[in-house]
Amino acid sequence: MKDYKKLLFLVISFLMIGMSSFCSPESHYYKITGKEISKEPISPLLYGNFIELGYGRQVEGMWSEMFFNRSFEAFYPYRSINKAWYDLYFDENHPEKGYETDWSKFDWYHSGYEHNEWYAAPGTPDKPSVITDTSTFIKCTSPLRKVVLIPKKGGCGHGSQYLEVVNSENEKWGALAQSGKLLRKGVNYAFTGMIKSNNGPLTVEIRMYPQGNWEKPIQVIPVKITGDHFNPVSAVIKNPHFAGYATFSLWIPPHASIDVDDFSMKPDDNYFGWRRDVVKVLKEVNPKIIRFPGGCFTSFYNWKNGIGPYSERKPKPSYFWGGLNYNDVGTAEYAMLCNAVGAEKQIVVNVYHPAKRKYDVDFPNWQDPMPDGYVFPEFMSLTDGAQSAAEWVAYCNSKAGENKWADLRVSHGYVQPFHVKYWELDNEVHRWFEAKDYAWAVVVYSKAMKAVDPSIKIGMAVYGGRPDKKDFHHSLNDMLAIAGPYIDFVADRGDGETLSLQMLNKVRHYNALHGTHIKYCDTEWLAYNTDVKRDTYNMAAKDGNATKSFSFSKWYYALNLVRNYMAFQRLGDGVGFVNFNNLANTHSQSAMETPKEGSFLTACGKVLQFISRSPAAYVLNIEDYQARENDDYQVQAAWDTNHTRLVLYVCNRTKDSQVTHFDWSDLQRHFSRAVISTLYAKDPLSMNTTKDHNAIKRSDRNKVLRGQKSGFSIQTPPYSFCQIVLSK
Repeated sequence: MKDYKKLLFLVISFLMIGMSSFCSPESHYYKITGKEISKEPISPLLYGNFIELGYGRQVEGMWSEMFFNRSFEAFYPYRSINKAWYDLYFDENHPEKGYETDWSKFDWYHSGYEHNEWYAAPGTPDKPSVITDTSTFIKCTSPLRKVVLIPKKGGCGHGSQYLEVVNSENEKWGALAQSGKLLRKGVNYAFTGMIKSNNGPLTVEIRMYPQGNWEKPIQVIPVKITGDHFNPVSAVIKNPHFAGYATFSLWIPPHASIDVDDFSMKPDDNYFGWRRDVVKVLKEVNPKIIRFPGGCFTSFYNWKNGIGPYSERKPKPSYFWGGLNYNDVGTAEYAMLCNAVGAEKQIVVNVYHPAKRKYDVDFPNWQDPMPDGYVFPEFMSLTDGAQSAAEWVAYCNSKAGENKWADLRVSHGYVQPFHVKYWELDNEVHRWFEAKDYAWAVVVYSKAMKAVDPSIKIGMAVYGGRPDKKDFHHSLNDMLAIAGPYIDFVADRGDGETLSLQMLNKVRHYNALHGTHIKYCDTEWLAYNTDVKRDTYNMAAKDGNATKSFSFSKWYYALNLVRNYMAFQRLGDGVGFVNFNNLANTHSQSAMETPKEGSFLTACGKVLQFISRSPAAYVLNIEDYQARENDDYQVQAAWDTNHTRLVLYVCNRTKDSQVTHFDWSDLQRHFSRAVISTLYAKDPLSMNTTKDHNAIKRSDRNKVLRGQKSGFSIQTPPYSFCQIVLSK
């Protein structure tokens, strides 16, 4: 009888599909049962993102600041690992070429990775510079004028260096300049800086020129300089007509000398310092939680460097990734971004360990910014570190008048608390800690932080390990035995569904024994691509300009992201949040790119935009079907939160069209309406780019169900993800 019903259903479904079925696509039959895989709904925080201050220009590309090296610092080189991360600049089809040095060939390059020099003008360094270990990004002499830039130690207090600009011309004016400023028509730009005259009172000029053209300025703004000390200078650069790349320049008269420091230029439509277009696209990504200030960057971060007026925030070397962090993006800016997009906040705390003081960051010995190792200037013990973390909690969450840290936040212009709920204790702690020692550190930090705000959620990192030691995954039970009463979630980096389930089950077991409610979370994860076809889709492009990491932009990889999300949904009960790595600008391994011309969603971003809004809540069992994480064809069924709508997924990662038949007769429900939404692309290697933001497409259609009301059939195209929402 069962087989007869199945046969009858297939026949009816075949007729419903129509003539398109004669192309003989493969057919699949699934019977949905009423059994729910988990008692709790899918966590609303499942669709999170990870953001890092110190990894290339991830955050900087989202930030509205238009000057590179705005306080004229000596440049700290990027760490070598940053250059080779995911074979970033390596064309494996032509290994004889070595690593690619022309970053401008890559689409992601224009999302803030340009490094424009300061140069003596007029001159012609209009093309952004390529980073090398010896880069200073200050071109000190002009080939056309007797203008010299002289870096000097000190300044007005923001950074460690400033510039003297000397014009030795007898009659002509000379300038300090930086190119690469994309101006939008109708948008004004606010300039601020610190300037000192070395020749008594004088007038200088801010001029904006079309990039590569010194003939006719877009605008000229005279600025009077008085006194022999640094004076704050501000100007509004109005731009009613020009659209395109421009050069900023500060001109001084003949036989004059000035000192400059702490420059800034932002569009007047920025949002708490963030680019407006970034905020708009980020709302489309729809992250439910955002992790900050990073991964490895966090382990050397002092949060107190990122609060208060910008002029008082000291630029610091990014000790792990290299480069210079200006601390323009700090706690308040992060909180405002989360508020703008409706995301929960998750802060990662620097946990003290003495080994960090001697951690090898792999800079060239002759250019090592910390030859004696990293030094914690703020705390030199575990208890001091815990106290610093507790003060961070107070700064974020305490009400005005409760303590000096809350009052400090108010003095910075933020009366209302930031309400940071989730606090993770460091990142990749296996670099320094053994598992049990770290668990004891978690106890110390948790006690101090919860003494300030008992409502916060504390997370313990449970991934990684040393080759000669028992890794953290295997040590989880021992770590929970020590820190379990003091934590609210574990922060894992699971390599696929199997490992995640193993860790989740350990957490579930501990909760069952102790009556706790610890959640399992994946704090920073890639959509692991473990199938056998990996190499097919990770090759360099035919023109030889792409790299292995280029695959992260492809639609085929984004469909793998879908599979991973479906796996996390299946885990269900006990899973807290999941943070996709990364939010922005990490060489296509991200949800969005932020080129100066305008932000856009990557292929992965299109998936996040779509699935983060899915009504799926309670995953249902499907008879005789067990999804496997590497299957290229997968389905899933779930109730919404009210058990009134049935949500169906079809992830077709194959090269062929597929026919899927769903039978929900066991649910004893009838549905009369189907909303069918499909993400698809021309081919698996399609990707959104600066030239084409919509290579990954979406179709939506409504269908009225007639006749067969306990089943549904759909034909999905190759390389697609389809969601069907059924309702009365």
